Amino acid sequence: MSYKLLILEDNALLLNTLEDFLSENDYTCVLVQNGKEALKRCYEEKFDLYLLDVKVPEMNGFDFLRELRASGDRTPAIFVTSLNDQESLTQGFTLGGDDYIKKPFDLGELLLRIRAILTRAKGIVDDWLVIDEHYKLNLARKRLFFDDEELDVHLKDFELLYLLVKERGYVVTKEMIHERLWSSSEEMNEGSIRVYVNNLKKIFGKESISNIRGIGYRFEK
Repeated sequence: MSYKLLILEDNALLLNTLEDFLSENDYTCVLVQNGKEALKRCYEEKFDLYLLDVKVPEMNGFDFLRELRASGDRTPAIFVTSLNDQESLTQGFTLGGDDYIKKPFDLGELLLRIRAILTRAKGIVDDWLVIDEHYKLNLARKRLFFDDEELDVHLKDFELLYLLVKERGYVVTKEMIHERLWSSSEEMNEGSIRVYVNNLKKIFGKESISNIRGIGYRFEK
């Protein structure tokens, strides 16, 4: 399978070098040059790993990962940065980084570290949330599976499903959905919530999610 990486780096030459090298090694790369755009892409798409520079415009790499970890995103992350002091190294790991590589670096070494982290992430067995005898969620990689087949679902569909299943039998309020699906700086879009609910109903059936008018939704499956 081809893993999908988000690369946050404001140096265009290095960004293109990383894309060329990693693409040759069968990785799909999404390139972003500022932190806010990277955050937006992460709320819209699913990634298997983040490669993060720290000193980038609009939102630095540390703040970017802090925001994602606060939202529950546990996607593996590697900092690739010129910051080589102990304080920055400590901060990177404290924020939830899985590795920290100092520039300049060897591309071969980077590849080995990426492979090692993805192998560990793929091997996690305790990060599954079982929905029923057929459906289950992989929380580490944010994937929905039917038996052993991966289903193509939007990231926000996944996040909503996780919340509904975790609170199965109880009402999930619109405020809870807003907190899970959108960053603190974004406004809730009720029309979008209805779209995500309908997407899930197409998978699990019309009766799988009840609309508690004016309050929220409840997972019935």
